[in-house]
Amino acid sequence: MNFYRNRTRMITLLMLSILAASVTLMALPANAQEEHGGNPSAPNWSYQSIPPGVTPKYTITSIPFLSFTPNPIGLGQELLVNMWFTYTAAENRFLADFKVTITAPNGRVDTKTLNSYVADSTAWFTYVPDQVGTWTLKFSFPGEYFPAGRYYNGQLMTNTTGTSYPDTEWYAPVSTEDQTLTVQANYVIPWISALPTSYWTRPIQPNNREWAAIAGNYPWISYQGFPESATSNNYYGPFITAPNTPHIVWKQQNALAGIIGGETGVYSTLSNPGTPSVIYLGRCYQTMTVPINGVPTSSAVCYDLRTGQQYYTIPTSQGGITPNHIAYWKGVDTAVPGAEAQATFGVELCTISGSATAARLYKINPLTGAVTVNVSLPSFGSGGIAEVGYLNGYYLSYQNNGTRAAPANSYLINWTEQGSSTNFASRIVSNVSVAPPPGYRVPPTIAAAQDILGSYDVETGIGVIDSRFYFAGVYGGNLFGINYLTGQVLYNITTGSVTDQTGTTPFNPATALSENGNHYCYFEQGYWKAYDLRTGRQVWSTHIDDYPWAEFSLYTTAGYNGILYYIGYTGVWALNETNGNILWHFVDPAPPFETPYTSNGTGSYSVETIKVIDGKLFVANNEHTPSQPATRGWGLICLNATTGEKIWKISGTRMSPGAASDGYLTAASSYDGFMYVLGKGQSKTTLEGPLTAVPKGQGIVITGTVLDLSPAQPGTPCVSDESMDTWMDYLQLQMPIDGLFHNETITGVQVTLTAIDESGTVTDLGTVTTNGYYGTFGKTWIPPAEGNYNIIASFAGDESYGSSSAATMISVGPATPIPTTPEIPTPTDYTPLLYGIIVLVIIAIIIGIVALLRKR
Repeated sequence: MNFYRNRTRMITLLMLSILAASVTLMALPANAQEEHGGNPSAPNWSYQSIPPGVTPKYTITSIPFLSFTPNPIGLGQELLVNMWFTYTAAENRFLADFKVTITAPNGRVDTKTLNSYVADSTAWFTYVPDQVGTWTLKFSFPGEYFPAGRYYNGQLMTNTTGTSYPDTEWYAPVSTEDQTLTVQANYVIPWISALPTSYWTRPIQPNNREWAAIAGNYPWISYQGFPESATSNNYYGPFITAPNTPHIVWKQQNALAGIIGGETGVYSTLSNPGTPSVIYLGRCYQTMTVPINGVPTSSAVCYDLRTGQQYYTIPTSQGGITPNHIAYWKGVDTAVPGAEAQATFGVELCTISGSATAARLYKINPLTGAVTVNVSLPSFGSGGIAEVGYLNGYYLSYQNNGTRAAPANSYLINWTEQGSSTNFASRIVSNVSVAPPPGYRVPPTIAAAQDILGSYDVETGIGVIDSRFYFAGVYGGNLFGINYLTGQVLYNITTGSVTDQTGTTPFNPATALSENGNHYCYFEQGYWKAYDLRTGRQVWSTHIDDYPWAEFSLYTTAGYNGILYYIGYTGVWALNETNGNILWHFVDPAPPFETPYTSNGTGSYSVETIKVIDGKLFVANNEHTPSQPATRGWGLICLNATTGEKIWKISGTRMSPGAASDGYLTAASSYDGFMYVLGKGQSKTTLEGPLTAVPKGQGIVITGTVLDLSPAQPGTPCVSDESMDTWMDYLQLQMPIDGLFHNETITGVQVTLTAIDESGTVTDLGTVTTNGYYGTFGKTWIPPAEGNYNIIASFAGDESYGSSSAATMISVGPATPIPTTPEIPTPTDYTPLLYGIIVLVIIAIIIGIVALLRKR
């Protein structure tokens, strides 16, 4: 019969749908209620009973199945419920009114009713139990009658499309037994992969799906916005992490720079070594001059972010193209409804290269560098090419057909990079005409006019074209609001007047920022103003009062977490985007005679470049037109983006922050021509103890080292995070080891020592700190008993280094015996005898004398 002929395929599709449901659940947020099946309601031919007078040719009694997981489950956690039949309704048909009855411990009854997927008899939903205790679930099906005919996507067709079923069928009612679910108060622990805290490398295994939160590529999707949007250009997105210390992992000289020397005196040559335009899966893509067969050659180069190892080098003369943005789009699997859950994102590395009148779209294979697609783009006129990239590989381009003096209709073209077509017209999704508003013009007699495509808010789709002008004795500007998605002109505001010119002229459109529903614009004489993006109404105005230098901006702006950042000759200012209140002001102090700029009378270094990455501000010292000799003390500064607190500064060379990803930041130094990569490096711990057995009770000396293995300075001591800026300045940048003012001390890292005896007893020997200048450590310890001991030295790692450890064995033998002293016999005392002899001698002498006298 027809039902059985595709049985094998149906079982395969059924299991695929079940698997898709299970995989989809993994990505669902906690407490979400989801359900997936076929058409939301049965069409009018679907019968829950056999029509009067009809005898179905086949009656099918299927076997129902109900599954839910996990069981037991914690209160408030999400339960996945799957249901299916065998035998199925077969291709292009679905079963209506699958019902699961859920009975809570207190007797409350909930029901979930939905249709099966088309092509198999499966469905699923999620449910969040709200009571502790024993629940019951039951799956039931009321029965369904199928007329003979041809079916397609669940519908009974009147044409030849679909699958033919020449016989009538009745799927009889069936149900499962009650099944028990246990809900407990305690949370059932799921598989959670903790984020890495030590050194890690790509690729990230799918088991560690939580790591996606820190595995963002560069540039973030909203970075591909209009060039003057600080939202796009200066915020790196929520998934990119950056280093918390200035530890240099590796460096490479891509240009010549530095003090020229000799008769040129104190003058320098400056150059830009560049940084990657794209970082994808830990691989950097950059156009560089590298030696090929001994000849310096401009090439498209791909290299490892963590080590600098080159993966490919393709000369530009031989077709090498470097990507400058990443396009993501979600694939769709239409093999069977429900199978779309197995589709993943497609990722393509692209670049738009060339002039506004002769540009091309290229797609580049990320592994080999081969160009896979080459598309000619239309002329975008004097407005140039400004594209907004957003999810699913779509782009907005602005085609400007007018001039500053005579604006004309322009166009917003929504197009896609997806696919391999080389015909641009086939890529166009929409083409919206944009007419300039009445009275909008930039006069021919302009002073520093900036009629460019303005900043763009990716959330509202609204952007602002702003310009400044001098016309008929008036300094002022235009704020031209437009919905870039529809082409609708929202407002045209002209600022400035003859009588009042205080803060009425936009300083420079490059300082503008659009986000969070407002357009923020910096005006001459130190005024920041916010305008409602939808209406053009002024929301607030704030004056930056730090005479005399705060009036001038250095063009780049950033926005993050409701804060507007402004930089200039007096440091960094942070303003509340809602009301314009000044939150904090960071001043980078300068020694006397090194800078002309001051903040409240104190010497300060100017700041030009700003990037917001991972809750931190990375700012570089610079000015509009740097003078020679090059300013001393300029460098790269890291600030807390919320508080403005300085985290660190490298002051040995001027580094400008570039691409960032995976906890690493690239930075280009114009002072020495090196590209630096800052981030966490690998460490190596060594350990030594006595090489021979020591007797019990004797102290032993344990020594070792903790060294940096980073390619920039392999074999040098690991130092504390607090000393890292001074240490990097010394090791890499020719600065004094004790700091510019000779008041810094290099401190080491902490090492934990542990002893384990033969019985497995663990003894904590304490924590020691390495010598910051040499990386060595030592500890004296007296083992308590005889036997063998494993001694372990562990460096837990920190913000600069990954963890490392080492072990050695010592042996303790019997205690050395105490030597015994032999007993010495007491010598005979001859003193009385001697006295007697003396007396006898004396008596004999006397007798002799007496006898002699008698003879006379």
